Amino acid sequence: MRLSQYMNEGLIYLDISAKDKSDAIAQMVQLMAKSKALKDANVFGDEVNQRESLGSTGIGKGIAIPHARSKHVAKITIAFARLEKGIDFGAEDDELVRLVFLMGTPVDAVGEYLKILAKLSRLLKENGLRKKLLKADSPDEVMNMIEEAEDQAL
Repeated sequence: MRLSQYMNEGLIYLDISAKDKSDAIAQMVQLMAKSKALKDANVFGDEVNQRESLGSTGIGKGIAIPHARSKHVAKITIAFARLEKGIDFGAEDDELVRLVFLMGTPVDAVGEYLKILAKLSRLLKENGLRKKLLKADSPDEVMNMIEEAEDQAL
């Protein structure tokens, strides 16, 4: 399982301007919908916000991984956004978030979903990948950085 198989350049958004967590999620959901990654963007957005209300998905070190299992996602999909300015995601370390990975998963893909969340969290805990993502110039470069980080983790 490679994270890159759940992502593509069309789901990578650099320097989004968001005023808060809800705005960041809403913008990412709409961008995912434009890329045809969602069957119903409004319902999926509500599901992500509902999951977020159960507990913050800010994992610390400026990273958040909002996610939801939904019947409005045909296959596991990960979108990435780098935010222009950090926003409060309620992370335990109180650090503002600039890197957001939004994950949508079909309802019946629980095992794979949990493995992907764990792998993504592990890769992002490494300072090198985080720092590179903050400087990436293009979606293609982001994909290459993630693939390289996965190769090094093997």
